[in-house]
Amino acid sequence: MLDALFGMIFEIVLSTAGAVIVKLFGGDNAAEVAAVIIGLGFIAIGFAVTVWGQ
Repeated sequence: MLDALFGMIFEIVLSTAGAVIVKLFGGDNAAEVAAVIIGLGFIAIGFAVTVWGQ
C-alpha cells in the first residue's frame, strides 16, 4: 500500500516536472532535457530502493 502511494507521488512529480520543462525550454529542447530528468529519476529510484531496502 505504501509503495503504491510513493509510486503515485513520484508519477505526479514526474508529470509536473515534464510540463515545467516543456514550458521553460520549448518543444525543441524539451526532449533533450527530459532525457536528463529521466536519468536523474532512475538514479533517485535506485537510491530510494537502496535506502528502503536496508
